[in-house]
Amino acid sequence: MATVLQITGIVGNLAPGYLRSEGDNVGLQVGNPSGEVGRVLVTLEVTGEVVDEARDKGAQMILSHHPLIFKSLNRVLATDDVGGLVASLIKSDISLLVAHTNLDRARDGVSDVLARTLGLEDIGVMLAAHDIQMFKLVVFVPEENIDEMIAALGNAGGGVIGEYSHCTFRVEGMGTFYPMLGAHPHLGKVGELNQADEYRLEVLVAPDKIERVIQAMLEVHPYEEVAYDIYEVKNSPSGVGFGRVGNLPKPAKLRDLAERWSTALDSELKVSGDWDMLVKKVAVCGGSGGELIPVAKASGADVYVTGDVKYHAAHAAKSIGLAIVDAGHGETERLVVPDIAKRLQQLIYESGLKAEVLVSEINTNPWNKG
Repeated sequence: MATVLQITGIVGNLAPGYLRSEGDNVGLQVGNPSGEVGRVLVTLEVTGEVVDEARDKGAQMILSHHPLIFKSLNRVLATDDVGGLVASLIKSDISLLVAHTNLDRARDGVSDVLARTLGLEDIGVMLAAHDIQMFKLVVFVPEENIDEMIAALGNAGGGVIGEYSHCTFRVEGMGTFYPMLGAHPHLGKVGELNQADEYRLEVLVAPDKIERVIQAMLEVHPYEEVAYDIYEVKNSPSGVGFGRVGNLPKPAKLRDLAERWSTALDSELKVSGDWDMLVKKVAVCGGSGGELIPVAKASGADVYVTGDVKYHAAHAAKSIGLAIVDAGHGETERLVVPDIAKRLQQLIYESGLKAEVLVSEINTNPWNKG
């Protein structure tokens, strides 16, 4: 079996916590990090029916997209909506892990799955995440240890840029040092000014990996005192951010697309725009994306597919020539549930752990159809 902490770490590889929006509540919300997990139930959100389902299916952990706890709780009462669910989870010994805006903005996250479902190609980020603070680790390494250091930093998660890992840059130089009494230098002599051929090695590190990368660096570095620097940088991770934009394989009329997408999403669409307009470029944002209408227009999209678009926002979109397809909040997000369940199961298998990942069969949509 796996532990709650191990599953949390694997989900963190799919949707790193540092990608969350400010004020969002993600990560482990209920449970014991050291608890054992044999089954994980993946759902869009947690309801009483979902908790019952998890218990009936023998799941010790729930992975939910929507947080159960959005804000700090002053008390947990079984008679409250949220408190009752928290109490039920604790009583059933079921842990709750949440991946919300971090999954929205992650590579292959909510909007990527939506874009692929709608048949888009050449998919890119609509609103890049520029608010994420990355780190640049610079370490000075003897020439004979450079390959070992690159491997250690990369294996610990440093130097990941898009689909590439172990990305580093190095510059050769000369280091000087004067070992004082009590020092035990790897190179040179105590009481003398020494010099050594060294490399300045640079690597980009995500916030959730920095401590691990530093530890790996210290473990393999031969020096008694390691010279290194850490800089905060504004480099946004590639491929992350809210929404996606892509092209259709060939232009199609909005009317035909609406029919096709309604079937693909199993949703009754609300559409604003000329039914006969030819659509080539499409912007999407799973969930509630009405506030990104100007961004969708700036991306060059002909139509924007999202959910929860307000009446006046639709009017604003129409005035700037952007067609809108409101497919519903849950309908544009629930596609990610089986997708992330499949990827989580694969990563658990690759990690050598034993835990089964299940997809919730509960329809949590609060709205009745038609």
